Amino acid sequence: MGTITSRQLPFSAVIMLTSVVAVCSAYFFWALWMRTDFGLTFWATWSDVSWQVAEVDSRGRIIRLGSHPMAIAVLAGIVSVCFVAFLIGAWQFFTGNEIRRKKENDAISSRIEKVGQELDDEVLMLLGLLKKHIDFSSLHSEALAKVNKTLPSLTTAGQIRAVVQRLINENSRIRSEVGVLNARLQQSQSQIEKLRLSLSESQNLGMLDAVTHLKNRHWLEANLPREVKAASELNESLCLIMADVDHFKKINDTFGHTVGDEILRRFGELLSKNIKGRDTAVRYGGEEFVVVLPQTQIEGADNLGEQIRSELQRKKWMHHKTGKQIGMVTASFGIAQLKSGDSPESFIERADAKLYEAKAAGRNCVKSDSD
Repeated sequence: MGTITSRQLPFSAVIMLTSVVAVCSAYFFWALWMRTDFGLTFWATWSDVSWQVAEVDSRGRIIRLGSHPMAIAVLAGIVSVCFVAFLIGAWQFFTGNEIRRKKENDAISSRIEKVGQELDDEVLMLLGLLKKHIDFSSLHSEALAKVNKTLPSLTTAGQIRAVVQRLINENSRIRSEVGVLNARLQQSQSQIEKLRLSLSESQNLGMLDAVTHLKNRHWLEANLPREVKAASELNESLCLIMADVDHFKKINDTFGHTVGDEILRRFGELLSKNIKGRDTAVRYGGEEFVVVLPQTQIEGADNLGEQIRSELQRKKWMHHKTGKQIGMVTASFGIAQLKSGDSPESFIERADAKLYEAKAAGRNCVKSDSD
């Protein structure tokens, strides 16, 4: 049986729960305060009379009956404050995930931009070192050319010794400069390699889904055109599975987004477990997933889709903390095989059309090009 673990409640959910508890507590304590005969029979006999005050004459006859002003004022105040707090908590709860994911994406983008700038600076410095190295080589060549030009005119041993000494000094200077430049070049090369790895890591983070840790839509948009082009040029088969968790909105509304995210995570693990080699599972968005299957015929893709569908259907889900039964979770699948002339967009559209057929057929089924 699949078990959904309950993580720490977000602050927005605490606000919502506190608001509901406050309203219930207001009812309880006000009733206790205003009813002197409060007891076990109170819950069966309570009416709005409990919240009213009466004015009687000398004979005990009621001459005016009205609502208790303090009770109405306090109750209205508590309910109003709690209602506003509940709305704020609900807004934060339902928008918090998107805001958090936007912040994560912005942080990754900033990191990529920073590393890219550092890499550009390092490359510019490397170019400067190479230019300096070339300049030293040119000066050395010019010095050798001058010596070569003057050698035929030398007649004494002293003149020859002076030229030789000059060459030795020039060679020592050049060797010293070249040694410094080589050390700087090695240092720069090492730094560029570190920055390249950091940039690659940042780009990979930007192509991972934060909830399921599968590849995300950015990855698909960057890599599907490459797969389509390769399959077309090599005349290889390529299939695409689009999957959608059935009635996912109802799951979220009934059990909360924490449980919904955990189901998405488990479904992602199920996809990853059933693929191999160059196959890639992608969270396309919301409760939609895509599986890219290079070198796979439509029959193999159909079998894979049916295997995942049946394995998911067999699982029975239960909330770990409350013990509440979530029941059966199912998914619908649409499968397309690459055709001649398909673009990445038309390829996805055909798989999506098959997914729509599966939903129209009652969900929890597989529809493909082979049907």
